[in-house]
Amino acid sequence: MNKFLKYFLIILASVGGLLIIGFAVMSFMVAAAFGSFDKKYSASELKDKYYSKEKEISELIHYYNHIKPEDYWVDIEFKDDNTLARLQVISKDSLSRSHVIYQEWDISTDVLQKDDLRSLLKWNVKEVTELKKRLDKANCISVEDGKPIKIGFKRSGLGMYSFNIFQDSKTDRSEYNCKCEYILVNRNLMLEYGGGAIGPQCFPKEN
Repeated sequence: MNKFLKYFLIILASVGGLLIIGFAVMSFMVAAAFGSFDKKYSASELKDKYYSKEKEISELIHYYNHIKPEDYWVDIEFKDDNTLARLQVISKDSLSRSHVIYQEWDISTDVLQKDDLRSLLKWNVKEVTELKKRLDKANCISVEDGKPIKIGFKRSGLGMYSFNIFQDSKTDRSEYNCKCEYILVNRNLMLEYGGGAIGPQCFPKEN
């Protein structure tokens, strides 16, 4: 084997090795982004998580009801103390909840103090900090106003595990017992797994 062919094969093998490593790293990153390594909760496990923090979740809802705006539905998810993973504000004038006033992802909590949102929500820095603190105590990450009110527990990739709390005895519960995305526990509590755009759309089956 001449020297040229030897070096060519060495270079070819090196490039091939780098491509294989690059593909493996990329596959790992994609799998992580879509929640392949995230904890998966069964309905029973999620119910246990709720009851372990029932008092704190009740206090969170009580506080949110105290500060929520009269004329708007708010869907707010915290990524950390200074970052919102999601913020959506919808006018209550829209029966279909389609009149979105504001919607953004991955933004600073400072946006809540800008004139446009401050005039809609009327939340000051202290109230936002307290809301995050109560979410942390409840071991949750989000609140979505509505009937029922939805408390986001944990994300799994693009999906979300949530507790839906019925505050109005007149709310129709019949559509929330499909035993797939929704599992009705009792008159007050419904578990939810929203699988996102990609991945399973139902709770994992119990063993």
